[in-house]
Amino acid sequence: MPPETIHVVSFVGLVGDGAALICSLDLTKDFYFSNSYRVMHSFQKNLSTHEKGSFLNETMFVWNEFLTSTIHNKLKNNLWTVALVYGYFKQVKLSIGEKDFKLTLITR
Repeated sequence: MPPETIHVVSFVGLVGDGAALICSLDLTKDFYFSNSYRVMHSFQKNLSTHEKGSFLNETMFVWNEFLTSTIHNKLKNNLWTVALVYGYFKQVKLSIGEKDFKLTLITR
């Protein structure tokens, strides 16, 4: 993430160790999300039919679930929040013969 796209976030309502813990995290590394693919769900679940915006996140892999749970419970959807997944993302370009392709590894 380029430095000019990093924004300061205020965590209103968090006090003491909770706020210090969040502020000490480097959110430019090891966190990822997707606007077009639900990375917190299994491949099989993503293939199943669903109505856009009507699903709730599977909380096992969502790092900020506790911080957004009040919004989810009130609205009964997650259109207004971003589910951050803590994991590893690596993409490399490979060439075998004359064929070029990208290999992507995503862990959560």
